[in-house]
Amino acid sequence: MRELVAKYLSNGLSRRDFVRRLVGSGVSLASAYSIVESVSAYAQPGAGAAGAPDDIRIFQGTAGAAFAEQLIASGVKYIFGNSDSEDAEFYEALVDRPQLQYVLTPHEGPGAAMAAGYVKASGEPALVMDAASVGLMNAMGQMFNALKEQTPLVFYAYRTDQAGAAGRDGFEEVAAQEQLVGPLTKWSWIARRADMIPEAVRRAFKVAWTPPYGPTYVTWHSDFTGEKVRTEIITHDKVDPRMRVRPNPVEVERAAGLLVTSRRPLLVVGDEVYKARAVDKAVRFAELLALPVTQTRQIFANFPQDHPLWIGGVPGNRLDSLAFQKPDLVINVGNKLQHNSPARIVPANIPFIDMRIDSWSIGNVMPTAVPLVADVAYGLDDLQSAVESIMTPAIKAAAAERFDQVRAFTARARQLRALVARNPDWNEKPVQADRLTYEIAQWADRDAIVVHEAGSVELSHSFEFNPLGGRELIFYYGAHLGSGVGQAAGVKLARPKQQVICLVGDGSFIFGPTALWNMARLQLPVLVVVYNNHAYAGPHNRVISAVPGGRLVQTGHFMHDYLGKPNMDMAAIAKGFGVDGERVEAPGQLKPALARARKATGEGRPYLLDVEVARGAGWSDDPWIPPIRTTS
Repeated sequence: MRELVAKYLSNGLSRRDFVRRLVGSGVSLASAYSIVESVSAYAQPGAGAAGAPDDIRIFQGTAGAAFAEQLIASGVKYIFGNSDSEDAEFYEALVDRPQLQYVLTPHEGPGAAMAAGYVKASGEPALVMDAASVGLMNAMGQMFNALKEQTPLVFYAYRTDQAGAAGRDGFEEVAAQEQLVGPLTKWSWIARRADMIPEAVRRAFKVAWTPPYGPTYVTWHSDFTGEKVRTEIITHDKVDPRMRVRPNPVEVERAAGLLVTSRRPLLVVGDEVYKARAVDKAVRFAELLALPVTQTRQIFANFPQDHPLWIGGVPGNRLDSLAFQKPDLVINVGNKLQHNSPARIVPANIPFIDMRIDSWSIGNVMPTAVPLVADVAYGLDDLQSAVESIMTPAIKAAAAERFDQVRAFTARARQLRALVARNPDWNEKPVQADRLTYEIAQWADRDAIVVHEAGSVELSHSFEFNPLGGRELIFYYGAHLGSGVGQAAGVKLARPKQQVICLVGDGSFIFGPTALWNMARLQLPVLVVVYNNHAYAGPHNRVISAVPGGRLVQTGHFMHDYLGKPNMDMAAIAKGFGVDGERVEAPGQLKPALARARKATGEGRPYLLDVEVARGAGWSDDPWIPPIRTTS
């Protein structure tokens, strides 16, 4: 019935066909005519705003204005876009809709990263708006990151070809534009008519925000935006499937039985814990059985790192690389478990309980003793209750003994991490990366948010992240570089009352510095710290490990990684975008520079520190560069 009404109101059915279809569905002829009269009265101009429910209403106007109306109904506050002319009717609509804020971004890549940072930090929807295929392709790197990181980001870019001229190789036209993003999105679609634009938009938000989250893409011919339409605007909660799934109770009982009989259980946490706001539940569950807790590479810190049960992250992305004792049972709660080698993260001979909403990936690589498909907040509640119901005095005593063992390990690990300050080069120049991290951690607020795109820079020795009101981490997972500065701007937009610090390598920084302009324009007081070793140190180290005795090492002729000669001045680049900053070349300059950064951000201005850091092993003082010259 509802689909018939919508089709009739959007002029997809004539009055006669509407009556005929109603009668065919079992409605009497008299009732059919009554429905027609009611619907027709409701659809009169002006009637929708006064007589229709707020969650479903009819809109008449340009398709560009309908697009704006649907974004509002879908809960969008910010649009992150780059300028184009084909969306004129949409821009026109924004003038009288101040609840939709357009954030102009100089480049689509950092702009999409800014949107992703906003979504991650706010938990609210946003739109990335690009100019046709050419703008879309600039943003696709961040679309890849959103796919890998399971960020519910919606992308839109019009098709520059007009509906009546498609396929003529027009300006910016590419065949099957929506297929470009197929491997990078959960869903992509082209609206076939102008009045279908709101439907396509709300479906994009529905799919993106249905777990497991991920990016979606919508498009339509550029001339649709200016067409006059009569169409439905529907709020997000009327299309949201509300994927709050409880686990199978039989499997919950099985998991509880395995957990209480295990002598060396291990809990792996992941980003679904943070997204479900279930960190406190994970803490209570870990404490119930004294489970040592770790996580493989993820976006967020999903467990308090100052907790005595936190044994640190997995250094080699495999559990057998942990310094802690080998587990006899592993339970994963919400971790994506990205495999980067043929070896499994959890060895096949260890029973594995896997709890997450991402049912598609459960069992893909690792055999699962107990699969628990669930919203992890509900799953932890149910599992906690199941374990408590079968706890005995003996089990409680074993858990208490295990708690003491894990606490002793974590205390010792904390002492060892503190030895980083014993580095003999701690006070030498260029600055050691660990020294820079240490000084930033001493300077940072206790509830600071750290956006980390600084390569292999380790933070565990100085930052103790705690998503329960302490410092938070937003790491990078997808590895398309250039997201850090943009993400930090988006995070600050979402969390204006918290300090935001962006840690970024020089190689990553030069992929996306244009977001500094957004920081300056929007007065987003973010501290950006560039770990500047004038090199792509990560690829350098991985190449050495791949060919340790080869000609590259023998000659020192690394043609792929050195960024010096000339050195890039990141502070000067920042000033070009309207952001004050300074270069730091020695450890003694760090505290005064951070004090100046504190003053600037306290006044509402972003600030950048370009810090010269040591390159590490395998480098000469004067690295070789390829002898390519165009002049003698």
